[in-house]
Amino acid sequence: MKTLKKYGKTFGIFLLCMILFIAILTCFNVGNIMHTKTTDTIIMIGMILFFIIIGFEYGKKAQAKGYLEGLKIGASLILLLIIINLLFYQTGFSLSRFIYYVVLILSSTLGSMVGINKKKE
Repeated sequence: MKTLKKYGKTFGIFLLCMILFIAILTCFNVGNIMHTKTTDTIIMIGMILFFIIIGFEYGKKAQAKGYLEGLKIGASLILLLIIINLLFYQTGFSLSRFIYYVVLILSSTLGSMVGINKKKE
């Protein structure tokens, strides 16, 4: 139950940040302030940074093997992204989408590995 609360809070924060981030970028895109490719690049960089931050926070809380915490939270969030993608966009999988998901999982793993080394004793 404790794990469910921990991950539930993370999923909630993730969804809220993702919705806010995408809404702001959509406004820029619709208002012709930014080009679509620029918006896509900013979304990619923002998602990588978000996964690193989430991994870092989980790594600070881990007792040992921070990379496993990063893999778990990264894989959980990727599963959520895949479900959202399938429900709303109905797009299939492609090599570029697969690489995108792998980069995000590696970002959370890296953040968690750094976080476990920075935790307070």
